Amino acid sequence: MGHYRWVKSLAFLVMVAAGARLATADDIMGEYEGTFIADKTVTLKASADVVAEGNGYYRIVLSAPGKEGGDGAFVEVYGRQFRREVGLIGEAGGYHWSGQIANGVLVAKSGYGQSFELKKIERTSPTEGSKPPEGAVVLLPYEPGTKPDASLWTNREWKVLDNGSMQCTPRTGANRTSRQFSQIKHLHVEFKLPLEPSNRGQHRANSGVYLLDAYEVQVLDSFGLVHTSGDCGGLYGIARARVNACLPPETWQTYDITFQPAKLDGDGEVTALPWITVLHNGVKIHDRQEIPKRNHRTQGPLQLQDHGHKIQFRNIWLVEGK
Repeated sequence: MGHYRWVKSLAFLVMVAAGARLATADDIMGEYEGTFIADKTVTLKASADVVAEGNGYYRIVLSAPGKEGGDGAFVEVYGRQFRREVGLIGEAGGYHWSGQIANGVLVAKSGYGQSFELKKIERTSPTEGSKPPEGAVVLLPYEPGTKPDASLWTNREWKVLDNGSMQCTPRTGANRTSRQFSQIKHLHVEFKLPLEPSNRGQHRANSGVYLLDAYEVQVLDSFGLVHTSGDCGGLYGIARARVNACLPPETWQTYDITFQPAKLDGDGEVTALPWITVLHNGVKIHDRQEIPKRNHRTQGPLQLQDHGHKIQFRNIWLVEGK
């Protein structure tokens, strides 16, 4: 390319960049709802998860359950961002798919005439902002626009923020309560995961909520994934969540947990395994799930894990069992 043409092309790109605001991952990533048109006679309710994967790439998972046990549709394609739009392309279900995401609307069409038409939604957890009942131990009080009182937590390196949350300071260690607990009738925790689109697996906004400093409920950005016991809501190596109830990162999510510790005899032998019930964003993902383990504890502090990510926590309270 000659010098004049190169300079002209560069000037054009600078002008375009200055004149057009690029859509951010937050604008595009998230949940979508609408319809799937199978043909002229069948239209189904449909949804999609749009997952940011870094460098302007997105993974789009579209699904439409069938009516009364009939066939539906499941399509997974990829998208690439250009300015404020994302172009979709891929092969799924034996067909070529194309489409776009722009201005909060997702359209995908197959080479055989099938199509998805969906709009972005903003879903919140039904238990977000739950107030502690009378008699609850308020471990991290929440007041919008006010730095929380973190005096019941032992790691002073974690930051208290003006949005009412406490944020993990990576590589300073876990944060534990100064109080110890045993049976937990109701533990409420709210958390927000940062968007880390280029990370994968256990490196994508990782943390954990540990009961009695020993029993972990995983915290991870698992939005839009086929999940495992190592994903968000999972009991690592024991049981995966019944359903993936994750909301997109940068959205406040909730855990509501009931925990029964192990029962031991006078010699320290286990007579009954501990069990746990977990609601993730209001959805029951574990129901009295037993926890096999070699060494059991009957009391200990609550721990929030430092796994090197700036996870935010807020509105943490606990009702002790008897």
